[in-house]
Amino acid sequence: MASSTLAVTAKDITRLPNPVKGQADWRDYRTYRLSNGVTICLVHDRESKTTAAAATVNVGASADPRSMPGIAHFCEHMLFLGSERYSGENDYKAFLAQHGGRSNASTSMHGTTYKFEVLAPHAEKAFDIFSAFFVSPLFTYSGTSREILAVDSENVKNLTADERRRLQVLKDLADTDHYYSKFSTGNSKTMPTTTPEEVEHLRDVLLAFHAKHYRPDMLTVVVAGPQSLDELESWTIPRLAEMKARPFPESGNSMTKAEILVEEGANEAPAYSFDELNADSSASVFRSPFRPDVQGGQWPILITTKPVRPVRRLVMMFPLPSVHILSDRSPVSVLSHLLGHEGPNSPFAVLQDAGLLSSLSAGQRTSGPDFTLFQVDMGLTEKGEANWKQVVDVIFQHCRLISEEAKRVSTPGKDSGTIYDVQRIWVESSKLRAMFFHQTSPGSVYELAPNLSSSIVKYGSEKALSAGSMLNETLETCPLESIAEFSSQLTTENCIIERCSQSAWEEMEEREKAGSIGGTKRVTEKWYGVDYFFSSITPEDTEAWNDRSGEASFFNARSFLKLPRPNTFIPRSLELSDELPEEAKFGPRIDKPIEPPQLLVDDKGKRLWHRLDDRYALPKSVIKILIRNASVAHEKSSDRNLWIPSHDAVVHSTILSAIFSEAIAQEIYDADLAGSHASLSLSTSGIHINCSGFSDRLGDLALKILNEFLAGEFLTERFFQSAQDRVVRSLKGFFESRRADAYGIYYRDFLLASEDSGVEDALKITEGATLDTTKAYLHKLLQNPESSIECFCIGNVSTKDALNFFSDVCGAIDTYTSFGQSSRTAWIPDSMERLLLRQDIELHFTSRNPQEENGSVLVTFQSPIPGFRGDLLSSSESLRSSSSIRLLCHILREPLFDELRTKQTIGYVVSSYYDVAHSTLPDNEQTHHHSTVPIDYVVVNVLSRKLAPPDIIKRVDEFLLSFRNLLENMPLSEISHHKDALSTKLLKPTQKLGEEASGCFNKIKRYAPEILGNKESRRNSLKLIPWDNSHALAGAIRSLTREDLLVTYDELMAPGKRSRIVSCVYGKSFPLSTNIEKSSSAIVVVNDLSRIIALRNKLPVYGPNGRNDPIRSTSPTFSLNHIRVAAIGLASAAVLGASWCLLTSRSKKLVKCN
Repeated sequence: MASSTLAVTAKDITRLPNPVKGQADWRDYRTYRLSNGVTICLVHDRESKTTAAAATVNVGASADPRSMPGIAHFCEHMLFLGSERYSGENDYKAFLAQHGGRSNASTSMHGTTYKFEVLAPHAEKAFDIFSAFFVSPLFTYSGTSREILAVDSENVKNLTADERRRLQVLKDLADTDHYYSKFSTGNSKTMPTTTPEEVEHLRDVLLAFHAKHYRPDMLTVVVAGPQSLDELESWTIPRLAEMKARPFPESGNSMTKAEILVEEGANEAPAYSFDELNADSSASVFRSPFRPDVQGGQWPILITTKPVRPVRRLVMMFPLPSVHILSDRSPVSVLSHLLGHEGPNSPFAVLQDAGLLSSLSAGQRTSGPDFTLFQVDMGLTEKGEANWKQVVDVIFQHCRLISEEAKRVSTPGKDSGTIYDVQRIWVESSKLRAMFFHQTSPGSVYELAPNLSSSIVKYGSEKALSAGSMLNETLETCPLESIAEFSSQLTTENCIIERCSQSAWEEMEEREKAGSIGGTKRVTEKWYGVDYFFSSITPEDTEAWNDRSGEASFFNARSFLKLPRPNTFIPRSLELSDELPEEAKFGPRIDKPIEPPQLLVDDKGKRLWHRLDDRYALPKSVIKILIRNASVAHEKSSDRNLWIPSHDAVVHSTILSAIFSEAIAQEIYDADLAGSHASLSLSTSGIHINCSGFSDRLGDLALKILNEFLAGEFLTERFFQSAQDRVVRSLKGFFESRRADAYGIYYRDFLLASEDSGVEDALKITEGATLDTTKAYLHKLLQNPESSIECFCIGNVSTKDALNFFSDVCGAIDTYTSFGQSSRTAWIPDSMERLLLRQDIELHFTSRNPQEENGSVLVTFQSPIPGFRGDLLSSSESLRSSSSIRLLCHILREPLFDELRTKQTIGYVVSSYYDVAHSTLPDNEQTHHHSTVPIDYVVVNVLSRKLAPPDIIKRVDEFLLSFRNLLENMPLSEISHHKDALSTKLLKPTQKLGEEASGCFNKIKRYAPEILGNKESRRNSLKLIPWDNSHALAGAIRSLTREDLLVTYDELMAPGKRSRIVSCVYGKSFPLSTNIEKSSSAIVVVNDLSRIIALRNKLPVYGPNGRNDPIRSTSPTFSLNHIRVAAIGLASAAVLGASWCLLTSRSKKLVKCN
């Protein structure tokens, strides 16, 4: 191994304060500064199987030259394309890929962070490669002209993202002399390379930028892994000590043209780091890019933007002084809490109760060392959109309330013995944040390293972990004067208002056509070409918003608005369960094997599973309830007593979930603030309730969710209209608002995992739904006697407490429902289509997103052999196949990326990964088929503006053919590296209780009905549930040979043998041709939904026999016709968010398992 020979002595090292860590943090820290200026923090994590490193350079897009925006981002791309020590462009990624590693990098306005993770035994070599990039990068001429294409592709990818588009509007508004106005991504126009002279100039600027900013004193490095601190020190410090500052002229007279550009850009960048700001207190002077003298001359002003997605957003933004160095005493944090609160008497509650609003959040929109842009971001109902001025009015009224309260409390001479609401809230927040800090177990080192390196730059080493946790804050430290000062600036004279919706845009266009648009102008943003309207606010509207009497207000809410009440969900106790062994109470035991949960109750369709946590030593628990209920997505046929799919039921499930999430928001907001989180969702499996957080009060929260849902009182006309509106808007905008590769997944899943007739059908049903039909749906849901219950309690919860909780659950269910009153229970299966052997299908569709320039190709190979279920449930053939496919994907990923993304630059998004889905069928007593069958997939995804989809397919096919040759000639040592890496990653211990809970409950959901279906042998069958397959898969992977991989390749991916779907979506750059050329006569080409439906009706269900499964049939209990409604699931995800989304398991975007 190449290594440093530079001697580093004690005088070359200065010890810095180590980070203050939480009580649950088992890691050890050691922090240094080298004599060359590099800051290093080493972290010993005894539980980690991997080592991660991150390097943050204290420079970002704020230092870009005005004439060459994007150079900081481009430098991030170029840095890892070889060094003097490791000259190969792919040495770094190839080494990481062989040894279970990964890497990434990102550029912000003020910093650039690079990171990697690798299996611990290979960390020193990986760090040797990594550190060499900072010591002696190559920045080759050939790489310069090629990598700019990747930057351009990344920029094109962002053009359809609403957040990016709105960000560019905000930058367009900013003071052009302020660094915030800079275009940070860059593209091929800002950094042209069409001629050799342009390439040379770009490279000159790149080298000058690197010399100016990539100095040792600008670099902070974190290395975290299971190695001892002494070992980490022995191979990090010598290598980083090699780094030297490159010469950069101090005088403009001796500078080159490129150096002048870089110097000019650097002079615009503000001091950002902890060291800089502490050395010069004047460096954090308030200098906002948003000021009335820059934007319009008189505020407030109104910005109107047109979204890509069907949203109704109203945003109020207030420029405020910087809170960059006020991590624990930030007045902005207090304002975020007071304005973003969703409890009773909050602005959210008042506006929601008035039917004007469906969501609200408050906090920093953006910030820097010289300014903060604070915002209140709201999602409006249709009524709220029509009455948006009322919404603005209520927010201003609450701002005045906060300001008046803060001034009253901060006034000299106030009663010193009185604790006011602002002070009470401050103390409550400090206690909660400190509790979260001390009661949170560490995550992965790959997450820690970049967060810690960035935080050291911003806050210094001592507060790098604890910044914002308010560990030392008390009643006496409450910054009353700062709160009063900041809240006094939440006024009309200091406000930018943005309306972002289709109706707002149409309103402005109509006014423009009618010539009644005085005080308004249409503006086109420079880099994205986004149009927006810039308008002044009438004096009459401003006067109404400023009215304190309420007589002229649009909405007088002053009597309803109050500051938050005391939080009753704060845990009363953080004690661990008395049932826990003493040795488990003192520190985490992450390396301890996870014991399967115990089945405490199994009676009449009601099961309680329990596991007392003995690994984390935290006062936290997870509660999961699944009510298996076929009525969620099916109807009972009256003639044959069969459950048949119902699109109407699925749509009403979506609406019901949306209604409940909105109706319960005010009641459970305090619980969320106190660290206890709850959600309810519906899927074809049934009704899901998930609760997690501190053990004390968690059961009460879960019961509240259950009782509120079962009682049904949340079903009101107001909530129904709001939910229906959101679902309708999402469905209407489904095809016009997403990236091309998202539609590639949709069309593939429409064939493999759906039996609906598409988004249009779902839209018709949604528009026809009423409150009465939704109430009838809920009634039918609750009166289905063929339902069953799975309840899982895991964490700091005793057996007694779990039994008592389950008794309350059963009592609530018995009170409100007819669940369990039938002698049989029905669980509708969740099946997938199986491609026929050697079936090659191409789907070709045009993106309906008018902004989409990219095309996409999604190639999916389906294994003909059922995936591995478990040692006692699967054949050796399944184990060999699943392990081989996983290893094949592990080997494939890096060379595919290197060839197609790095060398051929066919697009910014080029990836390959292993996927798994589960096809669940009813038990067949005659054939003894198992219920749940894993299906293994290999997926390749490309997003490109450079090539048309058919050309991308050819490139992918050409590479995959060459990949077989690569496998044939790959050294056995390299294959062995991949085997060791993948098997070690599979055996990586679970570090979070929530992850452990989800893993166990997924096995319960999939296998409990099948394995515990035999009443006579239920208890003996528990050992059949495959709680942990990782050891079996890891062992199988280690035993694989080259021949095994070649056999799997031939079965899965070889032309003429493969079962494959290629989903192509065409953007504006390469429109879909009417005549699609087939590369082979065996390929089936489909280009409309009706043909997909016809094709999928001919496909068999994927069952336990894989390639030998028969074509569709029906069972005595169920119709095997099944429903996934992929389109509705995807639309619901957009409408409801992850926690409340209907049928996320049905919209089978397969789970990545790299």
